[in-house]
Amino acid sequence: MTSLDPSPSLRIDEQPDGVIYLSGELDMASAPQLRTVLQRLIDSGAQRVILDAAELSFCDSTGLGVFVWVNQMLPTDATLVLRNPTERLGQLLRTTHLDHTFDVR
Repeated sequence: MTSLDPSPSLRIDEQPDGVIYLSGELDMASAPQLRTVLQRLIDSGAQRVILDAAELSFCDSTGLGVFVWVNQMLPTDATLVLRNPTERLGQLLRTTHLDHTFDVR
């Protein structure tokens, strides 16, 4: 398990099974931290990126932009799964129609 926490507002826990658990706030200040982790996964040839957002207390448009970016950067046959979005994040995904862009579970 790798845990990165340079931003006090976002905690990223990578598990050996490939699931990335997000907790705290995903915003302009913390988005670069998540992008760095995701870029490393893309560079390593990941075919599936699973982001568990059950403990994500806040996500702004910059955070949504990270989700869109990683979805576009993954190979065509790869999948972005956004798992366990909070009610607030789920509503944001529905409002922006991104719930049809990603695999939301």
